[in-house]
Amino acid sequence: MPGYDRIGTAALVHTAQVVAAEALGSSVRDVRARVADDGRGSLAVTVTAPLVMPVLGARSTAGQAATDGGTTAPPESVVARTHRARATVAERISAITGRQVQRVDVTFTSSVVDTPRRVR
Repeated sequence: MPGYDRIGTAALVHTAQVVAAEALGSSVRDVRARVADDGRGSLAVTVTAPLVMPVLGARSTAGQAATDGGTTAPPESVVARTHRARATVAERISAITGRQVQRVDVTFTSSVVDTPRRVR
């Protein structure tokens, strides 16, 4: 059928916020995103969010990989987590919108301690 589909700017921004919040382990309300079109169909995404850190001295399961001996590797560095999150944001936005993501910039504005919550 002839025609075209467009995804509005607000929808792109909200999609970027939700995807970034999931990738960074943050709350959607704490994440801000900007999306710009480069004029050739690719997107540049800028994300501003708090850095979610585990409680000091606690063993976090986020970013840890099991080894053959059943022990866990040390937690992932902030840089490694950020690179992984940027790749995840680019892949997920591309999959959802069908648009290529050329660039993802992440800026951490604060840090938040990720305290484990008790399940009732």
